[in-house]
Amino acid sequence: MEKFSQSLVSTITNLQKRLESVLENDFEAKVEASERHAHFEPSRDLSLVRGLSLGLPEDHIDRAIVVFSRLALLFDAGVMLENHDGQWKAQAYFHKGATHLLKNNSKSFVKIPQMNLLSVLSTASQPMLEKLQLQHLDPDNKTSCLLIKASPDFAFILFSGMADLWLKEHVENVRRALINGLAD
Repeated sequence: MEKFSQSLVSTITNLQKRLESVLENDFEAKVEASERHAHFEPSRDLSLVRGLSLGLPEDHIDRAIVVFSRLALLFDAGVMLENHDGQWKAQAYFHKGATHLLKNNSKSFVKIPQMNLLSVLSTASQPMLEKLQLQHLDPDNKTSCLLIKASPDFAFILFSGMADLWLKEHVENVRRALINGLAD
């Protein structure tokens, strides 16, 4: 049992280091993010959407992290979940184009329904944000909440304030791009 605990701690530590590396090493992205933060509007640009799947790393963990950081330009907010024996733990989030690592988030576990990989489910935003203790991502309760299971180990919760008319097409374009980049 102790070896299992050590292995689990080691795996979580490695994931956290990878997340920190991807999210903190790119100074230019931080400067751009801070400039966009004041007047951020998610992009529906098809070239950006198609770019989700370009040049992804081979490692599935790194691939999920890179895709998550790219989604930050396409949605108002998002949360990256990692699977821990059926309990999904929030590891990082983005808001208004800026990505942040979640630290000390021991209570940020959620259950997600059984679903096919890369299918999209929608739900109410506020209960999900309350469960994750991230209400600041949508304080005015103006977004739609979408769940995409990117792999058996990772899922993305995405929040969008787009009107349904545009959101449906945007989500389908994103889903197709994710299939191209994440399907093995």
